[in-house]
Amino acid sequence: MYKQQFWQIRQNPYAITNQTQMKNIILQHKFITCPFGHLSDCRNNVINGKYNETDETWKSNSQDRKFIENINIGDIILITFKGIKECIVARIVSEVIYSINTKLFTNKINGEIVFSTADGQPFRPVGRKIEIINDNFIVDDKRIIPRTSLSHINPNIFNDLNIK
Repeated sequence: MYKQQFWQIRQNPYAITNQTQMKNIILQHKFITCPFGHLSDCRNNVINGKYNETDETWKSNSQDRKFIENINIGDIILITFKGIKECIVARIVSEVIYSINTKLFTNKINGEIVFSTADGQPFRPVGRKIEIINDNFIVDDKRIIPRTSLSHINPNIFNDLNIK
């Protein structure tokens, strides 16, 4: 019998992505992206099943593998953003999608990855569709959230949401 898992995921490609834009994209398109499955060679590695476990520049510590192989439909995920207090709580509703057509493009401007509707590198991340449960969830004590891009979390932080 399947046992629902609880995860936390950060949505900050290369640790320099405009977090307000990223949160709005997730709310609008209702998907999350795989750690290291966003852009360039890291994305291609995930698509090709190589993952990014040995790359010295962007070592994934198996977070991309966990996203592909361990997260299941029905799992609950806390989506966190750097510098934004409000998080998103969602339920996974799809298997992995290896190229989500967002119709968006990315550019690096002043050291930050920003999104636009024209010009730049196509943003076609590896991801999963989600059902949003709460788009304004605040974790009072951020120390309980792991600092990795993807990890298991204690489901007790969701007690107030009455998740089933």
